[in-house]
Amino acid sequence: MSRLSQPTTSASSTPHPSDTGTNRADAGRSRPILLAAVATAAAAALLWVWVGSGGGDDTAATTVPVVKDAQFLNVDHPGVLGFENGDCFLDPADSKASGEEGLTSVECIGAQNQVYVFHTLTDGSWDPARITAEATEGCREPFEGIWGTSAASPYRYYPVLPTERSWTEEADRSAMCVVYHVDGTFLIDPVGARH
Repeated sequence: MSRLSQPTTSASSTPHPSDTGTNRADAGRSRPILLAAVATAAAAALLWVWVGSGGGDDTAATTVPVVKDAQFLNVDHPGVLGFENGDCFLDPADSKASGEEGLTSVECIGAQNQVYVFHTLTDGSWDPARITAEATEGCREPFEGIWGTSAASPYRYYPVLPTERSWTEEADRSAMCVVYHVDGTFLIDPVGARH
């Protein structure tokens, strides 16, 4: 007879630490229970993550806000010089993923950017810091006139600046002011909805 099937003959009522009171048959029956407990814990953890991220409800999901600035895009990017006020377009990476080599005007619903004004910059020598500051301020004023302050709106703006090449070789003195939504894509036409 093996040790596991022999009864304990100790006179002490305290079991020996190595005697767990189970045999191989009992241990085999506890394995499915252990697996079920692990599976339940894993499912609970996944449910907690799913509920914490909005539970599948897109209106409650927390997203990382999109941030774009004067370095996001410039006039040398293919397609930029063809835009007019009110034109909507995709981000460069999404435009390229859809098969477009350059940026093109698209339907505003589902787009990520919209031109809302062009600001004329002060002439002078090429000075990126001055040009960026002037363009940012020049885009802020009309932005706030349409959507209010950035803090009170889901919209933000960025200027599309001339490059040193376009400034010196083409006398480009325009900053294109672009509005975008912090969640990524537009559900409405931002400019059209405000006019």
